[in-house]
Amino acid sequence: MSSASGRIRALMLNYEFPPLGGGTGAACQQLLEAFSGYPEVQVVLVTSGSGNQATAEHTSHGPTIHRLPVGKRDPHFWRANELVRWTWRAHRFATRLVQSGPFDLCHCWAGWPPGVLGYRLRSSLPYLVSLRGSDVPGYSARLALLDPLVFRRLSKRVWGEAGAVVAVSEALRQLAHQTCPDVDIQVIPNAADTVRFTPGAEADAYTVLFVGRLIPRKRIGDLLTAFRDVRERIRSARLVIVGDGPEADRLKAMARAMALEDAVRFTGGLHRDALPDLYRSASVFVLPSQHEGMSNALLEAMASGLPVVTTISTPKLLDGNGVAVSPGRPSQIAEALLRYGLDPELRRAHGRRSRELAEETSWSAVAQWYLGVYRSLADGR
Repeated sequence: MSSASGRIRALMLNYEFPPLGGGTGAACQQLLEAFSGYPEVQVVLVTSGSGNQATAEHTSHGPTIHRLPVGKRDPHFWRANELVRWTWRAHRFATRLVQSGPFDLCHCWAGWPPGVLGYRLRSSLPYLVSLRGSDVPGYSARLALLDPLVFRRLSKRVWGEAGAVVAVSEALRQLAHQTCPDVDIQVIPNAADTVRFTPGAEADAYTVLFVGRLIPRKRIGDLLTAFRDVRERIRSARLVIVGDGPEADRLKAMARAMALEDAVRFTGGLHRDALPDLYRSASVFVLPSQHEGMSNALLEAMASGLPVVTTISTPKLLDGNGVAVSPGRPSQIAEALLRYGLDPELRRAHGRRSRELAEETSWSAVAQWYLGVYRSLADGR
């Protein structure tokens, strides 16, 4: 067993990984980059690819990444048939990997579908489930009908047999405990990339920024409604909306109906390398979501030295660096944005505090937390 020599070989399952997917894939990539500083950890990742053939990426010091074709139509939005296709192919592929070489554990990013595969492989190796958001019953409104019929029962079985379960935030852990109150769930948060994302010079015009998927849960319509009120007081204000998704056409039509075409810019989905400059060119970041597990975009904005207006109010994310608003209340968003737009000194002070908070947690620390869980699972085999 590799753990006996202090080395750990982990099979990692994640249906999304850049350039496909959103926050879960980005967090997985960050963790793998952090693991490159820990030679005792060897990771083999099974994920999705955008081509028609399976591909493998091998690096001398990093992970081996197997990308399986799933017929992806939209790089940032998952359809049921794509998830089913990945689950079927990943199960067969992972089974062959486990049979051909020793692994100490399986790290499943999300309770389903990766967690289901970990459950199926449980007789061969212990598995860890990382809860991210929509994989927790009660989190996603679009799964409200399926949660009591399918996902609560599925979660109880998958989480109950797991060697370890972790949640990306305390709020998500509390929600998960409504389904499985007897399962021990640790909290391992995301971290900010304080090297890639750094503060920039103050923007010439007051610029409000949103980064994320254009989906109903993000409530971007509330931001547009709030921004219309901001424009009545600050005529030079600008709003930049970065991301793509099924809400894009509706939101663009909404901006036109509000006569905001000249003030609102929809960039569409952008490569991660383009994001640092966008954050540095902004004045304030807004996250109006109904709820979040742990927003990578919010952490990136904080690392970039931006004050934040957000529905997430945990102390590690909101502590003298922003304003908490209630979901579905555009008037509160407008009030907060006007406060920052009319008080540049407050904006600068809260931006500095954002950067300080971002520097308190690193991906290296997150990697150490996960490494501790890995060792516990490997040693307990």
